[in-house]
Amino acid sequence: MKIIIAPDKFKGSLTSVEVCKAITEGIAQKNKNAEVLHFPMADGGDGFNSVLQHYFHTTPVLVNTVDPLQRPMQAPYQWNEHDRIAIIEMATASGLVLLKENERNPLLTSTYGTGLLIRHALERGADRVILGLGGSATNDAGIGILFALGFHFIDETGEELLPVGESLLKVDSIIPPVSLPLVRIEIAADVENPLYGTNGAAYVYGPQKGADPAMVAQLDRGLRNISAVIEKQFGKQIAGFPGAGAAGGIAAGLSAFFEVEMKKGVELVLQANGLEKELNNANLVITGEGKIDGQSGLGKVVGTMAALARKYKIPCIAFCGILEADNDEITDMGLASVYPLEAKGLSLEESMAKAYPLLVAKTIVAMENMQP
Repeated sequence: MKIIIAPDKFKGSLTSVEVCKAITEGIAQKNKNAEVLHFPMADGGDGFNSVLQHYFHTTPVLVNTVDPLQRPMQAPYQWNEHDRIAIIEMATASGLVLLKENERNPLLTSTYGTGLLIRHALERGADRVILGLGGSATNDAGIGILFALGFHFIDETGEELLPVGESLLKVDSIIPPVSLPLVRIEIAADVENPLYGTNGAAYVYGPQKGADPAMVAQLDRGLRNISAVIEKQFGKQIAGFPGAGAAGGIAAGLSAFFEVEMKKGVELVLQANGLEKELNNANLVITGEGKIDGQSGLGKVVGTMAALARKYKIPCIAFCGILEADNDEITDMGLASVYPLEAKGLSLEESMAKAYPLLVAKTIVAMENMQP
């Protein structure tokens, strides 16, 4: 029996690698002869960097950079010297996790810190940058990144602007560097929002970054302005493509000046790990994530793996910490069954602390249920 294990992390309790190990332990107790293949997965959010590190055989590089409020800090990115690939997780230098609740203000935050990581990679000779966009604290259309790469943003009086969210509305012209590096930027983002408008970056994601309604409106006007300036000055339309509004509009800003390719995070991982070629003669796919709900079928690991299994006519089961999908949603996703880790007499916190042994035990139950 050939079993493919391809889970996401269980956020707050297990990494995707640990999930693979726990499931394998459970399988071994019921079927010692099974051929088990591990494919740790991620969808572009937390943990994306570490999963790609697993497949690209990268080493970490620590860089002096700044946080979203431009305070000095150090942050890593992953580097593959042989293939000249840099893997950068935006949250490491421009993430909400770096700010206290009362510091969240997308008018004042910047992607400059992420730009310093990209600049460092380019100076090492990177010709491919993979950028994961989950968890950003910013809404600056990527002008912070561009500033780090040598761009300058000028207001109508000729003064240079700081590369922060509130400056977007004041940009009158852009001075690019003398030359641009030839680099391909692959952006891992699991949202398809346009740059501006009621479904754009500011209105949809601004509030969780600390913006009140007035700030949201100001940021949206700023995104419209920077889009108009870029179109007028460089002839590039950046606002409407799916994902332009991800992470405060980073993809939109970068697409004006670099070769940018938008990809679902899970698609990037699948391309890196070669999982699909192992499905031809597999008998079972096992996936999972911390919470399975009605959104799990939309670009998430569980929904993607269930769809792949269905394509190859292989049964797919899933494990999760919390199950909030009903039977119809589970069936629609293509899952044969779902096993939540909830245990009688244990609180959520206790279940998370004991997730590894609970997952081993649930795997044993699942294997028993599959036996004729």
